[in-house]
Amino acid sequence: MSKLLPYETIVKAHEGDPEAVNAVLRHYAGYIRYFSKVNGQVNAEVEDYVKQRLIDCQFKFRFDYPPDEP
Repeated sequence: MSKLLPYETIVKAHEGDPEAVNAVLRHYAGYIRYFSKVNGQVNAEVEDYVKQRLIDCQFKFRFDYPPDEP
């Protein structure tokens, strides 16, 4: 079993498909919780912030990198 998200899921999340966005959030839920800890406890505000940043970055993801330009 692959630990990578399917390419199609990433494309759909980039396009704004709510199910795909949620699939990405579920996939990274462990990382999100881990990096949302403050003094050893999960901080809900930090967790929400990290989730929102991940969502924002999905829409900025570039599929054409590196550019075709010389």
